[in-house]
Amino acid sequence: MAIDSGSLERRRDTRVAVSIAVEVRDEHGFSLQSTKDISTGGVFFDRAIPYGVGVEVELAFSLPGDSRTIRCRGEVVNVPDAKAFGMGVRFLNLAPIDREALEKFVGESS
Repeated sequence: MAIDSGSLERRRDTRVAVSIAVEVRDEHGFSLQSTKDISTGGVFFDRAIPYGVGVEVELAFSLPGDSRTIRCRGEVVNVPDAKAFGMGVRFLNLAPIDREALEKFVGESS
């Protein structure tokens, strides 16, 4: 389980370290970001130029070994250092089937 020591109390979901390409869209266009870790509750991008906390984005990605594309809205909830890279995004409207796929992936990877 990959956990930052300073934010343990905020995390409710088990996170697994994995690099997945995620399409991140906002009103200005889209970019491809790479995850540092993922959970059923959200994702952390360690190399992303961060959006502001509270900004909502559209996310699209596929889990390793699964060809289905998961699409959902996300909200930026954590920017550890606004002058550096990285942001945590909480999933807002995961479909039940996508949540199940994430639970299975996280459970098998942790």
